[in-house]
Amino acid sequence: MAKNLLFITTDQQRWDSLPCYGLDFIQTPALDRLAQEGMVFENCSVTSPVCVPCRAALLSGQYPSTCGVLGNGGWLNPSVPTWPALLGATGRRTAGIGKMHFSPWDDLGGFDERIIAEDKRHVYLPDDHVHFLKAHGYDRPHPVSLPQYFESLGAPVTPRPKKFHVDGFTGDQAAAWLEKNGAEPFAVWVSFAGPHDPYDPPEEMADLYYDAPIPEPYGSAAELASKPPAQHGRNRGSLDNSMFRIDPSLATPEQYRRWRAHYYANITLIDEGIGKMLQALEAAGTLEDTLIVFTSDHGDALGDHGLSYKGFFYDCMVHVPLLIRGPGVPAGQRSPALVSTLDLVPLFYRACDAPLPQTLQGEDITPLFANPASSIRNAAFSEIQGRTMVLTGDYKYVHYADGSAELYDVATDPQELTNLAGDPQYRDAEHHLRGLLVEHSLANLPLQARVNDQPPYRVRAILEREYRAFRNNGGRPEDAPAPSF
Repeated sequence: MAKNLLFITTDQQRWDSLPCYGLDFIQTPALDRLAQEGMVFENCSVTSPVCVPCRAALLSGQYPSTCGVLGNGGWLNPSVPTWPALLGATGRRTAGIGKMHFSPWDDLGGFDERIIAEDKRHVYLPDDHVHFLKAHGYDRPHPVSLPQYFESLGAPVTPRPKKFHVDGFTGDQAAAWLEKNGAEPFAVWVSFAGPHDPYDPPEEMADLYYDAPIPEPYGSAAELASKPPAQHGRNRGSLDNSMFRIDPSLATPEQYRRWRAHYYANITLIDEGIGKMLQALEAAGTLEDTLIVFTSDHGDALGDHGLSYKGFFYDCMVHVPLLIRGPGVPAGQRSPALVSTLDLVPLFYRACDAPLPQTLQGEDITPLFANPASSIRNAAFSEIQGRTMVLTGDYKYVHYADGSAELYDVATDPQELTNLAGDPQYRDAEHHLRGLLVEHSLANLPLQARVNDQPPYRVRAILEREYRAFRNNGGRPEDAPAPSF
């Protein structure tokens, strides 16, 4: 049992961006320490490839379709039980520090207190980071005003010392909070806004990785011809967004390199903040009594598949790092088991010896501490409005509301370059995976009805129609009657 919980997340950090996952040149000594002194999970999948649904799931322990948050325009129902509120009831001091992005920006979300650094892009929010900047004579700049923003297609430089960068501020504030309160029982979520775009490291760190052996993007825009229509023109949406006003589809190889160099520099800045937190816990004498969990809400394409940012179910967007250190966690172990970020929420309760709410939907991850090679789930699910994903050991299947689909043999095609959906050779696999999605959705319905008043997930109805066609007469989806909504 752990006396304390320190949950650390980044925003939009793909799994292959740390030395413990093979990116040897990046400087992350604090995260390296967590990997060496704890467990590295090699196959962690998120519940949604965008921010708000995944964060709502991390707070509630429920799938997006269950809690009703399926896109970045929704918020978690305040009646849904959350771990900060319930762990706070056990006598632990709770705090949310940094970017929460699960509810209105200034909502407590069940925490006793918040130190708010909600986003590097929302310049007009009067959060704690804005007040800190103003106290030192700065305004939070709009991303497009940063030097070289347009020339670099969204990879500018922040012309201020790193302590004024939102990620520098978050790390410093978290360390200060732990220095002040770390001797008493606590449950804290520290959430960094980076390395999310714009890729904007402070000036003193911007050139850290310009000469590094940066991986080149795999796949290309030409690949999209065989992919669902929803992916076509995905990048050009940035042109209509006042936050960006760029077309990432025009990026050159050199601009892709700069994206990644700045992305990695922001991760190094975040790592410095994590190092300060570990020092604060050591000074308080509570490091060994604290369960530390590090992960991200989703990944980033960074040019893979000819795409930018997030929003789809490719490995670069749904596969995230997961490091766990603390009481009962073996040091220096790695687990290949398929896990979901949803599985972390039951862990928080178990580690703190608190009763588990009946509304939780994640699996028990603790058996992997005793046997890292074992398994706790046969499939992982991820959801966003209009499409849903199931991942097994060998296959990934994605279904879209317009009836289009993706199917990948991830064992032989880990970069997911060849879409096998509709291929007669993979008919049985596609049928099986559709069935898993339907079973998943139907299993969610009773809890969904209990915790929110949202209508059933639209994709579920379409999948159920198609699945029945397969089951009853072996027909193809197009043979089944259209659903009515």
